[in-house]
Amino acid sequence: MPQRTTFHVLLETSRHFTRMLLRGVIRWSNLYGPVTISAAPSHVEQQLPPLEHSASARVGIISRLSTPGVIEARKKRGIPVVTIEPSSKELQLEKEKLAISEILSDSPQIARMGAEHFLSRGFRHFAFCGLPLRIWSDIREREFFQTVTSRGFDCSIYPFPDPTQLLSPEEEYPYLVQWLASLPKPVAVMACNDDRGVRMIEVCNFEGYHVPEQVAVLGVDNDDLICELTQPALSSVAFDLEAAGFQAAQILWNLISGNMMGYHCIPLPPLRVVTRLSSDVTPQDDLLIRRALRFIRNNYQSPIGVDDIARELDVSRRTLERRFAQILNRSLREQIQRFRFEQAKELLINTGDSVERIAELTGFGNLKQMLRAFEKFEGQSPARFRRNHCPANDAVSDPIPDPPGRTGVGKLVR
Repeated sequence: MPQRTTFHVLLETSRHFTRMLLRGVIRWSNLYGPVTISAAPSHVEQQLPPLEHSASARVGIISRLSTPGVIEARKKRGIPVVTIEPSSKELQLEKEKLAISEILSDSPQIARMGAEHFLSRGFRHFAFCGLPLRIWSDIREREFFQTVTSRGFDCSIYPFPDPTQLLSPEEEYPYLVQWLASLPKPVAVMACNDDRGVRMIEVCNFEGYHVPEQVAVLGVDNDDLICELTQPALSSVAFDLEAAGFQAAQILWNLISGNMMGYHCIPLPPLRVVTRLSSDVTPQDDLLIRRALRFIRNNYQSPIGVDDIARELDVSRRTLERRFAQILNRSLREQIQRFRFEQAKELLINTGDSVERIAELTGFGNLKQMLRAFEKFEGQSPARFRRNHCPANDAVSDPIPDPPGRTGVGKLVR
């Protein structure tokens, strides 16, 4: 009789992040099982169930290291564990000491993606709102600050009232209000995760700050239910969490089977920013820049260039290019190229259109121009980007028809 393999998946099923990881584990089991998956539908506090004590038992754990009993099971019985990156330094040390594999988010790239999202919209004032006692929050804060200040802009960091503990929402409220009041407006605020982003919007609504006109907000994790319940809806950095759960299951199986030993990292890079109302704005403090960005957004599918924009705005090309260099630290040509690149990424992930068709739809004119943009901004080809970020698209053979109104190159829109 074949040995039974059990994965104890001790993750809170009430949250999008961990629920999607669990979906990936289930998908792996359906393809490569049979595996018994033990998962309790509960919130953050999980409890490791009694484990089989037979020498032949094939058991592994996917959980947070803070879950009671997990570290003890690893220490005393050597049970393979895959964890979500630890938040505290103490748990980080335990993970390293016990060679526990982990799902590790690319926090530097998350922060850079968030910064670019705001920079491309023309913001000049930036802020970051993190959480104390969270390693990943510290990394995102540091990288966001470095990215925007390296472009010559100011960035305010939320000063924790007490860096040694998390305050209740009621206790922290006056400190958030004071910090928000001190920020120059309009300001782009990146939050370390969606919960923090929602809290920022709540405080803005209570205090009378307009989101996104005065305070634009971006979260991380793209918990769609939480993001869309917020008023206005929260923009957020998204991950391919199901793919990470799939890889975690594969590594756990190999660790149980003895095909792998020691520490292994399951990388979790950001996919894209899902733009919702909380950040879908162009700052109001420079009318010329705002008009130029709006013209690009409305006409990027057409073969527009710098001269077309200058002619539409009734300003000299030199004046327009100098203003972009001063305010956005990039050329107008690069701004056009970057906007088309962002739209191309969305189509690569969300449609089955061919790469050639996407090059046409996004105004690049030909595939060669789009290839250059992807090499410049992403460091890889569009085809590789699609494979890395949406493996299911590899199986798509027939392009998805254009929805009404999306017909490639169109007329200029004022």
